[in-house]
Amino acid sequence: MVHFVKRTCPAKCQGPCDLDTGRCIFGCSNGWIGEKCVQACSSGFYGSGCLQNCSLNCVNPSCHHTNGECIDGCNSGWKGFNCTQGFVSVRSELQGEYYGTAIGGGIGAMIAVILIMFAGFGIYKDNKKLTKDKYSDQSKSSLRSTLNRNRESNHVHEYVNAAITSDTGARTVRLEATTEETELLHERDTFEHRQIPIENSVNKIHIEKMKEAIIEKQKDEGFEKEYQILPKGLIHAHVEGSNEVNKDKNRFRDLWPYDHSRIVLKGNKKTDYINANYINNYDKEKAYIATQGPKRNTVRDFWHMIWQEDVGKIVMVTQLKEGRRNKCVQYWPDVVNEQMVVDNYRLTLTKEKEHTLYVYRLITIFNHNDTNRTERKVHQFHFTQWPDHGVPDSIKLVHFYRNVQSEHCDQNGPMVVHCRCVIPSNSYLAKCFLKLIRMLQEQYATVFEALLELFTVPNTSIKKGVFCKYVGDQECMTLPKNRKMFKLEFQRLETLRPAYHESKFSAAKLKENISKSWVENILPHDNFRPYLMSYGRARTDYINAVIIPGHREESTFLVTQCPLKDTVVDFWTMIYDHNSRIIVLLDQVFKNAQLWLERSESLEFDNFRITQEGMSNKDELKISLFHKKQHDKRITQVFKTSDWQSPTIPSTRIILDLLKSVVICSKSQNGPITVVCRDGCTKSGLFVALYHILDKINIDEEVDIFQIVRSIQTRRPEFLKMCDQYEYCYRCIKEYLEGESLYANT
Repeated sequence: MVHFVKRTCPAKCQGPCDLDTGRCIFGCSNGWIGEKCVQACSSGFYGSGCLQNCSLNCVNPSCHHTNGECIDGCNSGWKGFNCTQGFVSVRSELQGEYYGTAIGGGIGAMIAVILIMFAGFGIYKDNKKLTKDKYSDQSKSSLRSTLNRNRESNHVHEYVNAAITSDTGARTVRLEATTEETELLHERDTFEHRQIPIENSVNKIHIEKMKEAIIEKQKDEGFEKEYQILPKGLIHAHVEGSNEVNKDKNRFRDLWPYDHSRIVLKGNKKTDYINANYINNYDKEKAYIATQGPKRNTVRDFWHMIWQEDVGKIVMVTQLKEGRRNKCVQYWPDVVNEQMVVDNYRLTLTKEKEHTLYVYRLITIFNHNDTNRTERKVHQFHFTQWPDHGVPDSIKLVHFYRNVQSEHCDQNGPMVVHCRCVIPSNSYLAKCFLKLIRMLQEQYATVFEALLELFTVPNTSIKKGVFCKYVGDQECMTLPKNRKMFKLEFQRLETLRPAYHESKFSAAKLKENISKSWVENILPHDNFRPYLMSYGRARTDYINAVIIPGHREESTFLVTQCPLKDTVVDFWTMIYDHNSRIIVLLDQVFKNAQLWLERSESLEFDNFRITQEGMSNKDELKISLFHKKQHDKRITQVFKTSDWQSPTIPSTRIILDLLKSVVICSKSQNGPITVVCRDGCTKSGLFVALYHILDKINIDEEVDIFQIVRSIQTRRPEFLKMCDQYEYCYRCIKEYLEGESLYANT
């Protein structure tokens, strides 16, 4: 008989281990180090990786190696679970909370920190002029003296943030206030006793210098290096969250809310626990609640919290499922007007509207146990554009933020932000994201980019119903051309046009690919080019083309140049490999690089045979693409524009008719739309921009030409380089909407 020895991982492993060697693959639990996690932290250190230092404020330099509890109490002037609360200002605690939010919980934390920072900027902006006029030199002098005294008094303890326990040599990271902000905070009663740390600041950034700062931080992995010096580790008491009786209410076994800022459920006889924390804003305490996505056994607690805290808005930044994994239980009814009963709460989905970036839901909640017997309306904003890996575009985040903020709400309670896991207030690095350090670094950088977007780029979206009047009024204004709205927007657009380093075009610059481009300085970015997969032995995976994502899967584009003699095979390889069933041809192809022959002939090369199918007219035809080895035949619809003779813009009627035909065809076809013009840029960029603008109108019922053009320029900066094209977009959409309105009234 064979006896099997059961092997188990060491008890202190964080996750799985190598069953042969016992090595803990994902590291150790708090307070343990070594390959097998059997060695406790040395005296004075604790937490994840034994990186946190508790010797600064404890009476005895030693502390509990798992949570940093000062066993023998605190030094004079310090208090708290691990002696981190003391001679530190309320302002500093707020900033510590803000930074903890910034990197503590990944996805939801980033949304929360952006909301906080945006709100802070709003306060600063609204009060800047008033403050500047109000303060005398004497008050400024008095403030400087106060700050100097604060620095001197804190020198004894080397200034420690209330939310940080760190090594002596560690630096505190700040976004330091400007002079005007300092004066403003000094004046306002709510900030009367708050100090602003001056020393050891890494991020002392004025708004007008934000862009230069971001460019500088992008050099030599500046964001990554700066992120690495941020303090890490759970450093406040979290007894309730780690309590065994609450274990099943946590989505992750070691990601808990801090006791001092957790939400306490009232009037609940069974338990007062939910995995959620308050987060302060610059001008308001408990402005936000950060929580995990509800589990099946916490849905009742979630709605109990919503009602108790008088919540009017919920921001959801996770999908219910990612791949095969459940990330959040659906806590609202399935369809509009359907009801869902959760304990003593009756929920009704009153409205649901899908937008390009998010789904908006209006949920009516009724509490049978409330003596007032009143209903409340809760607005949910479900952000759907967060990629599985990495971070969303900062432009999208700002647009989403503006939509959330613009929605009127009857309740005055905190805004709830949740993702698949909780965002513990003041937590500097949730352990579940240690394996995703690169993603968090990207999020840290994205916060800066989102702030720059908000500070420097105004909201350019216009409601569909007022667009025509708005453009008509602009056209009637008797202003010099360089002062008209179109010109001013285009000038701002020019300052934002991406300028990529030549290293980003490495594939295009390879010796074997250089001759494949018709214009030597219009090349595909390495990150945005479509790869060829079924190319022959003498070919490569390269074609001068870029992928332009749309608001929906069916509005994705492949944009390319008219093929050269030696790249026709690459063109059809791309069409086949990416299953493109629509081609929009905006220029005449080169005579020596025909894409198909007359109806009675076939064009053959490598594995492909191309023939015309059936009857066609001058601007529409069908092409049969046959792959010989795969015995696979596909039909591709081709749209041409023989009337578009101008190198830049056609008549609005020509392009609107073309757009209409392509849109109708795309509804019955899967796969990206391939757009072709002479240089892969001039005409293609205009067509793609207009297509996306119309698509956004249909989804969001708003027009945002500025941001649509920006988004496609990130993929190919050479798109829409002329102001005439930009103004043409406005005129074209105006004509489209006027025609739509006329049709609706007939």
